[in-house]
Amino acid sequence: MITKLLKVNNIDLALLKSNPPQLSITVFGSAPTTGWTDARLIPYVYIVPPVDGVYDFDFVGAPPSGPAGEMISPAVAYYIWPEFPHDLKGIRVHASINKEEEMVVDDTKSINYD
Repeated sequence: MITKLLKVNNIDLALLKSNPPQLSITVFGSAPTTGWTDARLIPYVYIVPPVDGVYDFDFVGAPPSGPAGEMISPAVAYYIWPEFPHDLKGIRVHASINKEEEMVVDDTKSINYD
């Protein structure tokens, strides 16, 4: 069963130089215990694009199936967004106890994968 992870600490965005361009999203955060696996980002599905241009994702993972250590553990998720919307202004990522936003700006780091 996939569940929201505890917290989002940081979001990194990078524009991948491809045709068409793709957006790389990396989220660093925390799981509530040890033993969490399969951290990933799940995009919200919109009928109408968000008015503010900020698109939402859930930061989720698979909780441990057995006993787990009672300590907050790091979690990282990656998402490559091919053909992202032209009206994209930012990304908002939701976890259990918080949400964080990262805006797409002109100086978003570009990576060339030739």
